[in-house]
Amino acid sequence: MFDWQVEIRNRVETFARSVGKSLAKQIGFGYDGMVFKTDRNTAIKGFKHEQLYRNERDVYARIDEYDMYEVRGCSVPHVYASNDESWCIEMEIVSPPFVLDFAGAYLNFPPEYPDDVMETWRAEKREQYEDDWPWVQEIMSDLASIGVYLADVKPGNITLR
Repeated sequence: MFDWQVEIRNRVETFARSVGKSLAKQIGFGYDGMVFKTDRNTAIKGFKHEQLYRNERDVYARIDEYDMYEVRGCSVPHVYASNDESWCIEMEIVSPPFVLDFAGAYLNFPPEYPDDVMETWRAEKREQYEDDWPWVQEIMSDLASIGVYLADVKPGNITLR
């Protein structure tokens, strides 16, 4: 384990104890941080950087404000607890179809990219999602209607089957 992974795990363990839970096993890992399943069948995500944590926390607050825990048939996890000092969020574990991982999302305004970059991005997503790409676009549109603009769109974050 790298030093930063040990540091995240320590913060997640401390947070888990503070909410009366213990860690069962690691279930996810990526650029944003690490995700662990708890003994109470919830997930705790520990973030690598404070800004990623704050962004995801704020997006989930917007989702909660609009009670948008289902988007085009896809579940969005409920958040049970968060902590600004440990950069951790405890959330519901969801099964496909689902939408999750909002650390890279934009709140209130879409990201600005040159047209050629967006066309390349759209072509990549059409290839990744094939016939499901229109469904993904509808999900993105519904979230944009509440000011949540997805940037990290990939099959691991929008899992349809």
